[in-house]
Amino acid sequence: MVVNYSCDPGYSLLGEASIYCTDSGNWSLPLPRCAEVVCPLPQIRNGRVTPLKYRYTYKDTVTFKCRKGFTLRGHHTSQCRAEKSWDPPLPVCEQDGVAEHYHHPNTTTKPVLHCSKPADITHGALSSPAKVFFTPGTSVSYICDPGFSLLGTASIYCTPSGAWSHPPPVCQAVKCLHPPNITNGKLKGNISHTFPYGASVSYSCNPGYSLVGNAFINCTVSGTWSQPLPQCKEIRCEFPDVQGVKKAIKGNTYRSGTNLTLECDDGYTLQGISQTQCQEDFSWDPPVPPCKLTSHKSGSLGLGVAAAGVLLLLGAGIVWKIVSKQKEGYYRTYENYNYQTPLNLVTQQKSSCLP
Repeated sequence: MVVNYSCDPGYSLLGEASIYCTDSGNWSLPLPRCAEVVCPLPQIRNGRVTPLKYRYTYKDTVTFKCRKGFTLRGHHTSQCRAEKSWDPPLPVCEQDGVAEHYHHPNTTTKPVLHCSKPADITHGALSSPAKVFFTPGTSVSYICDPGFSLLGTASIYCTPSGAWSHPPPVCQAVKCLHPPNITNGKLKGNISHTFPYGASVSYSCNPGYSLVGNAFINCTVSGTWSQPLPQCKEIRCEFPDVQGVKKAIKGNTYRSGTNLTLECDDGYTLQGISQTQCQEDFSWDPPVPPCKLTSHKSGSLGLGVAAAGVLLLLGAGIVWKIVSKQKEGYYRTYENYNYQTPLNLVTQQKSSCLP
């Protein structure tokens, strides 16, 4: 997706007018900004400008007047345009004698006028041939040092009148305004209203939120903050998919610091601590233990062992009972035998004949 920016009248766009969304979800370039149009100072040699101000903005109008002994060639008034230039172009003040010879049609020889070397600028450099004088039509360019932006016309040329088309531009220090705020986060450290080019600031998130993206942003050469800004995302731990865990818990997400008591479905046994807490790194501490399925084989084995024990006890009781019964019959037999023996003796004695 491509978006285009434009500024209101009286403002100029600093940065790229078109940016697009990349595959990583970030914009291709920093967002541009709209700066107030400021025209270069309308200076003319051997003349004066009214009103005299420190800076001239969009639609400001000035009036020119030459010193005594000089004649104004051009328009007496000019207006600051949206292109940061004066319209109509600035006039020149020509010396009365030179102007007469230069413009009089009957003059046999026209003086060849030259422009002197253009002025140097602070925090900037001039790109021009190494000359002392410049012929009409020769152009030179200005550039600013890193961290400074150019206000005015970067390229000027020598006019036939021997004056440069525009005054030298000004290199102004690049400054970024107060960094933007982010939702559920804040700027760290001491924050001022303006920042110089190259300055950086960092963000941090409120408790319960995690920072997504680069915590640091920088003041760029265009006077804007680097993009994209970081975001503060709410910390929510997702409960893992654990077999046997209660369905009311599984699949939900929880805020940082939330404590959970774990329970397992019927037929499952918790293999660990039943309490866990959502941490700021999106993890659970202690780790979520598994719910282990209760083994049916183990239960059958236990029942088998118990049944075998009961049967063994029953068998032992039956054997003891049989033995006890046998012992009881023997003693009775023995007692009967002892009891019959004397009777037999008595009988034998009773049946004996006396001599």
